[in-house]
Amino acid sequence: MQQNGQIMMTYRCSAACRHCLVMAAPQQDASRVSIERAVEYGLDFARLGRAVIIAGGEALLFYDHVLKMVRALRDVGVPVAFVESNGSWCASDERVRERLSRLQEAGMEGMYFSVDCWHQEFIPAQRVWRGIRIAREMFGPDRVYPMGIGLEEARQAEQAAGDDEKRRWAAGNGIHFIGRAAPDLAPLVEPVPLADLCAQDCRADLDIDALPEIQVDPFGFVRPDWCPGVNLGNTHRERLADLARTRRVQETPLLRGLAERGPASLLPLAKSLGITPEPAYASKCHLCFDLRRQMVKAMPQEFGPPHVYRVAPGRSGRPLLNKSD
Repeated sequence: MQQNGQIMMTYRCSAACRHCLVMAAPQQDASRVSIERAVEYGLDFARLGRAVIIAGGEALLFYDHVLKMVRALRDVGVPVAFVESNGSWCASDERVRERLSRLQEAGMEGMYFSVDCWHQEFIPAQRVWRGIRIAREMFGPDRVYPMGIGLEEARQAEQAAGDDEKRRWAAGNGIHFIGRAAPDLAPLVEPVPLADLCAQDCRADLDIDALPEIQVDPFGFVRPDWCPGVNLGNTHRERLADLARTRRVQETPLLRGLAERGPASLLPLAKSLGITPEPAYASKCHLCFDLRRQMVKAMPQEFGPPHVYRVAPGRSGRPLLNKSD
C-alpha cells in the first residue's frame, strides 16, 4: 500500500462541506505553504518513503502557486503523486485541459477529485465529472481517483446531498466527528456514553509509521491525516522527517497517553483548566475534538492551529456554484 505525505497547502476552500475535518471554507485564512517549505517537506516525505500529495482546503484556488510548487519538487527529484481537488474550478473542457496540461508538464503524476454527498452539496456533479473525465484521458485511469466512478455516481452523490435519510446514513459510516463535522453532523447519530468512549484507545490512530497518510499544514504543524490538531510537532522548530514517526509519539507523554488511553487521557488536563465534558458524544474523536477545542488557547503548540476549531460556516442555504453547470 502506498503511503502518502500530504502538503496541506491552505485552509481556504471554495466549499464549506459539513464533514470537513479542518473547517475549510471560503472565509478561512488564505495562508499558504511557501515553495521553499514545500521542497523541504517533499524531501523529508521522500526520506520517510512517502509519496507527496498536495491538498487543502482547495489548493487549486492558488493554481499558479501549486504549479510552481510542483515544478520545484520535480527539480529536486520529488514527484507529486497527485493534487486533491473538489473540482469547483472545472468550468469548461478548455480550462481543465489547459490547467492539467501545465501541471502534468511540471511533473504532477495524477489527480484526486472528491465525490460524495458532502462535496456535491456545493459542487455540481457535472463539473467534478468533467475534471475526472479529462484527467483520465490525460493521466490514465489508474492515476485518477476515485477509480471507477462515473457521471451517474456523481449525480447520485448530488441527489443524496439533499436527502436527510441518506445524509444520516453517510454520517454514520466513516465520518470523523471533528472539525465542522462535530457541530454539523454529530447530531445525526446516536450518542455514546462518556464512560464507553473512555474505554477506547488510539494506538492505531497514532502508529504514525503505519498510517496511510500524514500531513503538514500551512503553519508547520505535523499530524496524522485524520487527527487535525493532534500535533507531532512543528517544522518551524524541528524537521518533518524527525517528527513524523511513531517514535515521536512514544517519546512525548501527551501523545503516548492519547495512544494508550485515548481521549480519556485528556480528562485530567481538561479538569485542571476548568473544562467539563458532556455526558455523551458521537465518537471518541468527537470527545477528543471537544476537549482540544477548549484547550487550544492554553496549549497552542500541542493542539493548534486555531483554524482547526474556528467555526467557518457550513451550509449557507444556497450552493456556492450554479448547480446547472
